[in-house]
Formats: sequence, C-alpha cells, structure tokens
Amino acid sequence: MHRGLRELVQWVEAHRDDLELNPPATTAEIGALEQMLGGPLPTDLKEIYKRFNGGTLPVGTLLPAGNEPGTIGATVREYAEAIGGDFLDPELLLPFHRTLEGSLLAFDRSAGPVSDTWSIVDYYEDTGDHRLMYRTFDGWCRHCVAEFTSDDFGQDFDLDTYLRSGERHVEVEPDVATGHATVAHALKRAGRPDEALASYLAAARCVPPLEWCDWEALKVAALLGDRRAGFEAAHRLASRGPDTRWSARETTPGRTAEVLALLARRDDDAERWLRLLEQLQEQADASEAVLIQTLSAALEAGEPLPEPRPLREPVVPDPGDMDGWVQAAHESYAQGVCRDEDLLFDPGLRRLGRVRDLTNLLRIRREF
Repeated sequence: MHRGLRELVQWVEAHRDDLELNPPATTAEIGALEQMLGGPLPTDLKEIYKRFNGGTLPVGTLLPAGNEPGTIGATVREYAEAIGGDFLDPELLLPFHRTLEGSLLAFDRSAGPVSDTWSIVDYYEDTGDHRLMYRTFDGWCRHCVAEFTSDDFGQDFDLDTYLRSGERHVEVEPDVATGHATVAHALKRAGRPDEALASYLAAARCVPPLEWCDWEALKVAALLGDRRAGFEAAHRLASRGPDTRWSARETTPGRTAEVLALLARRDDDAERWLRLLEQLQEQADASEAVLIQTLSAALEAGEPLPEPRPLREPVVPDPGDMDGWVQAAHESYAQGVCRDEDLLFDPGLRRLGRVRDLTNLLRIRREF
C-alpha cells in the first residue's frame, strides 16, 4: 500500500463517524465494473473500495464502484455520450471523484495500459476542458490528507487559505503545473508579483505545462521590468506550434509581440528579442504580421514603439490632474476594474507609467 493511500485510509478510519460512507464493495461488484470497463481498476482505488464503496469526503464525493446512477460505471457512460464517444474505448477518461466545485477527477487511461500508472485530470463537464491535476493516485491521496490535517481544515475560504492549499499541492507533487498556477494566482492577488512571476514560470516549465502561465509571466515581467524572466516566457510563447496552441496560451502572436517589445527596448542585446519577433511574425495573421514588422523596425532603429492597440475603452481616463490620475489608477486596480492588460495596452496608462511608477499597483492586495 502506497504512503498516500495508507495515510488517507488511516484518516478516514479515524473520522468514519463524521463521514457518509457506503459499505465496502464486494469482489463481485468490483469485478463487474472491471468487466464493463474492459480492464482493471487501479490497485489503490480497489483498496479503498474494499474498505468503503465510495461516499462523501471533505473534498467531494468518491464515486462508488457499480453501474447504477451515480457510480463510476454510469458516469463513464454519461461522459462517453457527452463527447460522442464509445464507453468501451479503453482510452476514455475514467471519472472516480466529483469535487466540491462540481468537476470530475478522472484517470487518464490514454497515458498507458497499466492502470496503476494513470495520471489524474480535472474534467469540466460544462466546457469539456480538462487539465492534469495529479501525477498519481497516491499524490491525490497525499494532498487530501495534507488538506484534512492542516490548520486551514474547516476554515472559511479566503485568499490565504487558497494560497496555502496551492502550496500544499506543490509540496506533494512539485512537477504538476496546476499547483504552481494556483500559487501564482494567489500570490498575484496577494500583492506579491515577484513571487507570483516565479510560480507562473514554474507552472510553464512543467510537463505538460499550463501554457497560459507563460502569457501571465510575460505580462508581469514586463510590468516589473524583469528581462530575464520575460525572455524565458517569451521564448516559449514564440515557439512554433499548431494554431490551437495560441488558444491554450490565451493570447495572440501580436499581443505577445507588443509586450515582448517593451522588454526588448530596455535590453542592449536587441538581437535575441528580434529573433523571437521573427518567429511570432511567421505565426501571425496578416494584420498582426504588419504590427510585428513595425515593432521590429522600431527596435532595430532605436525609435519609439508604436502606440499599443487598446483592448477596450480606457478604464482610468485622464482627469487632467497627474496625482488624481495615479490615485484613480490605484483605486481601479484595487477594485479589480483595471487589470494588468490595461497597464500594458491602454495608451493613456502606458503614458502615465512612463512618468509615474505604477509597479506598486501590483503590490496591492486584492481579496476575493
């Protein structure tokens, strides 16, 4: 029995009276489910079913072994129908747990034929999106126990508990991007941008990465003036790949180029940035390709960069008073109205940032 499973079983046994657990699954019930699935369940999951056949845990509901509504078998069929697949497909996701947020944790059976090596993804039924959450089932067990035994257990959700939960996830499985992304998001809201930047980069370095974390890292790096971190993020963003990667990155070649150029103009070695701009230009549509060419020409000539393309109407218009404008920007950012993108793409705020230091906006703590 793996460490995480052993610790989870011990915790459940110690708190069984406080939990709503089903009686243990029989060998016949487990066997019938495996026959329906066309292969064995992970050994550690079967060890749990021998002690209780699903039930309510503090982090959600462990689906019972079976084929009736609400069981693993029924949920697999529902998932297959939702995606237009065949529930007998041996590479179909295998849901086993419904989280408190309503998503499904599922074994990724496409990872290989050996059930004990399947990783776990978080699957969102409303969007069809899924992301790696745990490298192993044991990692999920260990994170559960870390949550149940922490000082935060039973406390109201807030920014600090959110951050510490992410940190516990990273401690259990440091090579999974999701934990780092959670920490990065929490640190960003906590007004700790330098640490958030490091966590965004950590998430982007994982395999598989969360590619949008490089976009977040590049924006923060540009606002902080961190060329080293910015180049690392920009280098990955500029790498060639299918068009679908830009959707995962949550940006475009042109937007990436505009932010990249802000860092490039502060660097004596412009050549390395120009190579990235060339790669981005090759992936851009016609209008963005022209924009990137203009940015490259400005950098090569040492001329001012062209005005950015605003994302929307100014959220902090110039009131005609510099101090009042800075104060309005502070208040807007604290309220979540003004975002990092506005600081980068709003021509007025970018102009304000050239004469007043707006990086302290990133150090404003914003509670949920």
